[in-house]
Amino acid sequence: MKLTRREFTAVATAAFASMGMPRLASAQSSLVVPTYGGLWAKFWEDQLLPGFSAATGVQPQIDVGLGKDFVSKIRAGGDRSPYSIFMGNENIAAVLRAEGFFEPFDLAKLPNAQNAFPQFVNKDANGIRAIVSPIGLAYRTDMVKTAPTSWHDLWENAEFKGRTGLYQIGNTGAVVFLRLVGELFGSGPDDFDTAFAKIKELLPFTQASWSGELSTALVRGDCVIAPLDWTEAMVLQDKGAPIAIVAPKEGVLAFEQSFNLVKTGAEKDAAHAYLNYVLDAKVQHDMAAAFYTSPCNKESPVDAGMQKRTPIVGDRMAEIRSYDWDSYVDKAADIADRWNREMA
Repeated sequence: MKLTRREFTAVATAAFASMGMPRLASAQSSLVVPTYGGLWAKFWEDQLLPGFSAATGVQPQIDVGLGKDFVSKIRAGGDRSPYSIFMGNENIAAVLRAEGFFEPFDLAKLPNAQNAFPQFVNKDANGIRAIVSPIGLAYRTDMVKTAPTSWHDLWENAEFKGRTGLYQIGNTGAVVFLRLVGELFGSGPDDFDTAFAKIKELLPFTQASWSGELSTALVRGDCVIAPLDWTEAMVLQDKGAPIAIVAPKEGVLAFEQSFNLVKTGAEKDAAHAYLNYVLDAKVQHDMAAAFYTSPCNKESPVDAGMQKRTPIVGDRMAEIRSYDWDSYVDKAADIADRWNREMA
């Protein structure tokens, strides 16, 4: 039998990930796994789900959408959730967690979690941030004379005045940036008064709702520098855009995809098996190769080529500023309203 490259990759991934992974008794499953569109959906359809099914016997359904869609479906589901496992940015997951929709994972059913960097496992395993997309400073190499090395450069380098791009507050990227600024210039990540005052010093700046919109602004020259995730920056480089991205010396931010066990989900064993597969060292490596995420499994292989383009790996994962979002949940609506009033 001659396998295509895609088929071989899926089979190889399954072979590595299934070592020591119990197969569930029945392949018939109502497990529905949410994921995003674009590169994410392609990876899920071509590699992740075929490999997971080969390793466990579970045949899940995929639901492609946005985080807000997944949140709405969980809330609308009441005591019969359409999902047994949720995936979304940790700050969004924290809201549903506070509303009582999640329960802790059973770590005995997640052996691969033992190799996860501790900062990505929430207290009592009530959520695990299993897919990490670092955010650095991306800039136009043909329009910037002095490359940034620090977040402070956004304020101190005159080249960037009025030429900076930022995420709009509806995007997690804006919220983590807001908390970072509170740390850099104030008393901590909850010092929002200081953060707002400092960010207002950057006005006027280009605002974008999502990474693709921010990268388009960079390509058009609407801005010359912006916080951007490595995934988007590497895609731009692959297309030949004059874009570079750096890890500021104070550390990087990240989009952290939090996986959570839904309390009213019907497929909890399958949900554990699915997350355990996502956390597998080889699967984490394959995700990094597909869309430049940073493996959260300490045992994931990292070759020189990957490390050059996705440098926040291994010991450098400690450079990621991860936040506790429990304290932010009650403030989220007020912060969004304030941003929309003051950052026009």
